[in-house]
Amino acid sequence: MKEKDPTLQNVELAQKYNVGKSTITDILRESDRWLTITESKENTKKFRRPKWPQLEGALGLWVDNALNTKQDIDGGFKKWHGLRQFKKQGEAESAPSAESIERDRFALQQLLAPYNPEDIWNGDETGLFWKMEPSRVLARNSLSGHKKEKSHVTIFCATNATSSEKMTLTFIHKYKTPRVMKNINYKNLPVYYFWNKKAWMQVSIFNEVLLKLNEIMRRKRRKIIFLIDNAPVHLILDETREKLDSIDVKFLPPNTTTKLQPCDAGIIHSFKCHYKRLFIQNRIDAYDDVQDGIVEELADYTIYDALQNAAEAWSIVSSQTISNCWKKTGILPPSINETGEFPDNDSAFSDDSFDMDIDELEA
Repeated sequence: MKEKDPTLQNVELAQKYNVGKSTITDILRESDRWLTITESKENTKKFRRPKWPQLEGALGLWVDNALNTKQDIDGGFKKWHGLRQFKKQGEAESAPSAESIERDRFALQQLLAPYNPEDIWNGDETGLFWKMEPSRVLARNSLSGHKKEKSHVTIFCATNATSSEKMTLTFIHKYKTPRVMKNINYKNLPVYYFWNKKAWMQVSIFNEVLLKLNEIMRRKRRKIIFLIDNAPVHLILDETREKLDSIDVKFLPPNTTTKLQPCDAGIIHSFKCHYKRLFIQNRIDAYDDVQDGIVEELADYTIYDALQNAAEAWSIVSSQTISNCWKKTGILPPSINETGEFPDNDSAFSDDSFDMDIDELEA
């Protein structure tokens, strides 16, 4: 068409074929290549070699034989040979067997036997989407969704086996001095506030937390054992190790934290349930203030609100919940954990509507 009428503009061609002007320009620039394409080449598709040629060859031969004998091919083949589609789990291959878990559990019982229950501690960090609203709401009709808020912080919590002591939460944000906290004395915060660009736990922060706990125990003239998983950020620096005179840090066996770590047995889950309730209550109160004419605009939920609610949520986690989670792991010596029983429905886990959404709070 361009050859027949050289005065024809690219804009006119774009309008005629309902494409962008840049598309027409690109096609004309490579006109020689497009003109050499024959009808046979036009329908040619790129052939990609099979990943397992011998296997696919054998399967193709089997299909040919089945079709030649007029055998129907359906899902029965998968059923006959017990084949199903599974989703790969993150650490399935490295997950220890039930027998290995029992051996590790018994070894921990022996390790903890010399200690008083109040001197047995566990700690762990978790990610928290601190201003993500729930995806399930009450309404008369379906509601249009919106992009989820993914701002996150990292929380580190620690408690002892008798639930009589909780360490102050460690709260890791991405900014050193958020605007809303510009004139606040950080020493008066209800959390230990740290920061880095990604709001993650770091080796330096973990070592500072250990030293803080060590100082608390030194003042009480106590010697505790502190159980922690073997995450890379839980590296103890040489200069820190020299100062840990009141803490004996022991690492849990690899890939066993879901079974043997009390924080993962429900303590962190309970904390997140309480945090979510406080967050939602904050948003309801802010909405009521607008409806009552107290303010004109809905108040924002700030990082200062988040750390205050995080501290309160940690204080609300009940002693019963913490005790139940320690018992659930079975790592305490029989002399401490005599019954090995714990209620199936603790108060922190009774609201299914919150449990369904709790994964959304994890980073």
